[in-house]
Amino acid sequence: MKKIYLLLFILIFVACSDQLDKDPYGVVSTSNFYKTAQDAEMAVTSAYKSFQLLDGQQGWNTRAGYTPMGDVTGPDAQAHPDLVVYYQIQQSIVMPSVDQMYMLYSRCYKALTLTNMALQKIPEIEMDEQLKSRYLGELYFIRGFWMFRLAYMFGTAPLVNKVLDISELNLPNSVREATRVTGKKVNNYKITKSDLMDQAEADFKMALQQNIENRNTGDLMGRADKGAVKAYLVQIYLYQHRWQEAKTLLEEIMSYGYDLLPDYNDLFDGTNDNSIEAVFEVQYTAMNQKGTDNFATVLNAPNGDGFVAGGGCGWTRPTPDLEREYEEGDPRFVATIFRKDVDDFFGQMFIDKVNGTGLGIRKWTIGNPPNNKGVVVDQVSWYNSCNYSLIRYAEVLLWYAEVMNELNDQVTAAKYVNMVRARTATTTDPNTINSNVIRELPPISPTLSYEEMFWAIVHERRVEFAFEGKFGWDLRRWGIAQEYLLDPNRWQNEVTPGYFRYKDGKDEIFPIPQLEIDRSGGTLIQNAGYD
Repeated sequence: MKKIYLLLFILIFVACSDQLDKDPYGVVSTSNFYKTAQDAEMAVTSAYKSFQLLDGQQGWNTRAGYTPMGDVTGPDAQAHPDLVVYYQIQQSIVMPSVDQMYMLYSRCYKALTLTNMALQKIPEIEMDEQLKSRYLGELYFIRGFWMFRLAYMFGTAPLVNKVLDISELNLPNSVREATRVTGKKVNNYKITKSDLMDQAEADFKMALQQNIENRNTGDLMGRADKGAVKAYLVQIYLYQHRWQEAKTLLEEIMSYGYDLLPDYNDLFDGTNDNSIEAVFEVQYTAMNQKGTDNFATVLNAPNGDGFVAGGGCGWTRPTPDLEREYEEGDPRFVATIFRKDVDDFFGQMFIDKVNGTGLGIRKWTIGNPPNNKGVVVDQVSWYNSCNYSLIRYAEVLLWYAEVMNELNDQVTAAKYVNMVRARTATTTDPNTINSNVIRELPPISPTLSYEEMFWAIVHERRVEFAFEGKFGWDLRRWGIAQEYLLDPNRWQNEVTPGYFRYKDGKDEIFPIPQLEIDRSGGTLIQNAGYD
């Protein structure tokens, strides 16, 4: 039977021959590494490095990263048909054989390999115990992150929570139980319950038992702390309707000193990395080297004329439906979207070079007004040093609003939604030819019903986190993806009618890559609807 080679790292770092009892001089291996505190630090740093591969840094075929892939699962971004995987995901016809699906899947296991090895070896190192505990806490968080990612993206992927030897490489799917329950919103809310999700929860709880701070500052900024760990644990509780447990954790996070930046634009201008709003960010350093730079700009930014600063691939562009979603005067709109013949694009009127919507993505286009505070994208490489925010404090506030609504406290839910809405009122619009004013949004009413509050939160999450890879997964978590994406009234004016073909029971998750199915010799079973 063929083995399932989840990742080459296992073979590179773990496999060995009994005939060899000595490592060649100068070769780093598990037998001569993991000896000192410095080795431990290097191992943890290597595990963090896995986050920098979220958007792919290993050639054009792998550039199907977290940001745009999360966007095309929902209604915000229209995929360019030239990039096959985006187009297939949006059409709900993604093929298990697509290269990018394998890359998305295999990156998770590469990260797990590095993390599992470090978790196994670092406890054996003689070093300061408090420092060792901190390293282990960070590693448990990192492993939990990738377990959680596999759970909500692939559902039944193999569970790898230890260093494997060659005899263990042929792993089956993890067990998945999907329970349909009657909810207040919909009758088919799917609760994700899997071995992977259970492992992620266990890892996050183990991290919290270690020597990590509530909220890191100074030299520890950017590393996992209790705020980040609890935020990811909250997400598991949200998937599983564990509202009270989520409430408790969110209140603890809110006591750690986070706050909203006054200006929404500042979140994406490249000068506010690890700000007071940052709960967890992927750390980048612009060195024009693959793997050290944030590549979100080139993935999403509109096409420029050649290699102009800020010019990108335009592989995704905003849908007219997203444009309509913004309230009149919402300053988040001009921080997020370019409009043809209205907005300035690096000194010229924006033109829609990727034909279709007349819109382009401004967010992450570093160096363009209103994100023009001295950080300019390199004209040759397109790379930049802007950190990529995975969780920011605005999300904590909106999660809390969601939880309180589920606990039938609409007054408190409204309060926390309005905290996010009030922040936008301080944002100016210097790049629109029609105005240059401070805009304000009215607060939502605390007298809204449960249903009204739920849809108010749906709206707020959509416009607050547009093009941050979240809303498509939100729709799946809420159990309303099919209802939302197939609403004929929503797409009646779209360039491509019927663009979405989402099906409950299939499109909640991605297919297991066909390459892994073939290598397993029948051990792995394809997710429902993809075989």
